[in-house]
Amino acid sequence: MKRNLLLLICAVLLAFVSCKNETKTFEPETYTVGTGVFILNEGTFTYANSSLSFYDFDKDKATNNLFFRVNNAPIGDVGQSLALVGDNLYIVVNNSKYIYKVNAKTIEYKDKIDGFTSPRNMYVVGENKTYVTDIASPGFWTLNLSNNEKHLVNTGKATECMAQVGDEVFVSNWSKSYVDFENNTVQVIDCENDELVAEIVVAQEPKAMVVDKNNMLWVICNGGWDPMQPQDPALICINPATREIVKRFDFTPGVDSPDGLAIDAAGENIFFMNGFYGGLNIYKMSVDAEQVPDTPLILSNGKLFYNLAVNPGNGDIYVTDAKNYVQNGDLVRYSADGTLLGTYEMGIIPSYMLFN
Repeated sequence: MKRNLLLLICAVLLAFVSCKNETKTFEPETYTVGTGVFILNEGTFTYANSSLSFYDFDKDKATNNLFFRVNNAPIGDVGQSLALVGDNLYIVVNNSKYIYKVNAKTIEYKDKIDGFTSPRNMYVVGENKTYVTDIASPGFWTLNLSNNEKHLVNTGKATECMAQVGDEVFVSNWSKSYVDFENNTVQVIDCENDELVAEIVVAQEPKAMVVDKNNMLWVICNGGWDPMQPQDPALICINPATREIVKRFDFTPGVDSPDGLAIDAAGENIFFMNGFYGGLNIYKMSVDAEQVPDTPLILSNGKLFYNLAVNPGNGDIYVTDAKNYVQNGDLVRYSADGTLLGTYEMGIIPSYMLFN
């Protein structure tokens, strides 16, 4: 009996060793990006489960987890934004403090640029020259894409979104979570010399910006999230030439929380979200309008709208639904008149969209 027990133990150990020695190889998938839109899923903060999705117009199909499937590696902690420069796609990963460079057609890894504090958005200024905003540094980074050399331009405030008019880049100062300052300004940068030349006081928490057909700059201001602090939500139009506010539409503090801002290809209509946390609707407004529309173009109807974008090709409206911030979210597609066209499963907290 002891001999049989010994043989049984040996057999179990041998099987265990065999299993341990078995090598499992990962075969990277091949993928070719068509015409469509990239969606960067933020993932859960500190969980490093950000992911990249792509919705193909011709196939009417979404493909998820692209970066991992092609490169056998996760993107990292909080996928923040995307930038397309020539044949390269740049993935800005906020809490991991780096930017991935991949082949824009195959999503194959090419490089990693690190050393940032907390990068947010990347904007192409010229050949091989980009700006990278940072939520935890008092300024923005100049980044040379030919050699990855970077330099922090100190403006005294954390930086968020960017828009360019002529030889000036306008930068919103949205968050004061890491850098203590009054977050109610848009800073003006001379992009020839990379210098701060002016500052425009707007409303609290200016975030996304777009430029319209009249070369006017539109800024959406969240107004702040803390009910114990004064709130100042607003939609503001600035004349970049004079740096003066030409239109200001104020929202109701504690009731409204405007967010997201997009514009159609003609620069004639802007789109934004408004409502309160967990119930944002989508509004469409002519850039020549003198008041904000009372009626939404698209009702959330229980969806947790998180971000929006407009297809420059046909005017379709794309909205991300974060659901409960834990399960996979959705990409929701509407026609320009607000008709639902399709819903596609994404990763966790789908947010930034980039049309290809």
